[in-house]
Order: sequence, then structure tokens, then C-alpha cells
Amino acid sequence: MRDLERQAEQLSMLHYEHLKELSLLAANIAGQGEDGVLLCLYVAGRTMLSGDIVDKTGLTTGRVANILRQLEGKRLIRRFQDAADRRRVHVSLTPEGFARAEALNAEANLAHQKLLAYLGERDSAELIRIMQRCFAYSRENLLPDR
Repeated sequence: MRDLERQAEQLSMLHYEHLKELSLLAANIAGQGEDGVLLCLYVAGRTMLSGDIVDKTGLTTGRVANILRQLEGKRLIRRFQDAADRRRVHVSLTPEGFARAEALNAEANLAHQKLLAYLGERDSAELIRIMQRCFAYSRENLLPDR
């Protein structure tokens, strides 16, 4: 078996043997559901269109609509229709939503700090380098063309 085939098999086995750990790591670092949408708005630092939230999070239109309805009910976001095109919905954080997103961001940063401290300076830099390459690969090869 060639090196690349052997390494691909090794990566697959790691992936499938550690599904639980991958899930926990992702949940600990990346926001899901309501938290993910709040963080998406927080990181953007501006009002976003609901469609842009769909694109950024990878969630379905229906799932994002449900999350936005829940967040609006909790007074964490505000939604309003575009004056020129009523089909477009703008979404912004309320002051309460901003505070919640800021706290979520601090939690995520702490989780990142713990992981990076565990890895050490050299492996942390390598992880970031490799993740950047993986994301570039995903954008170029896995995401649908727009």
C-alpha cells in the first residue's frame, strides 16, 4: 500500500474510532444552534441578512428561520424586512444578544486556550496551519459553487 493510501486509511480509522471525541471537541469550540447564530452575528459585527446566516453556518433555511424565531422570542435578536425587497430579512443583535454572544465568544476563546496550552506552542502553530489548509481545501473542493 502506498504511503498516501496508508495515511488516508489511518486518518479514516482515527476519525471513526474517535467520533465521540470529535463531536465533543466541535461542540466545545464551535457554537451550534442558537449559540452558533449568535456568534455568527457577533463575529460579523453588523446586521446580516438571514440568507447570509444560512450560507455562513451551513444550516438549512428552515432551521435558521426556527432559530431566529426562538432568538427573537428571547429578545436576543431583532429581525426586520428590507424596505426595497420584503423577501429579504435583516437580523441584528439586541444589547442582550450582544452580551450573550460576547460571553459565548469568551467561553470559546477559553476552550481554544486550553486546547492550545495542551498542545504546546509548536503543535498549536502546526494545528492552525493545517486547519487553514483544510478549510482552503473545503472551500475549493467541497463547498458548492456559488
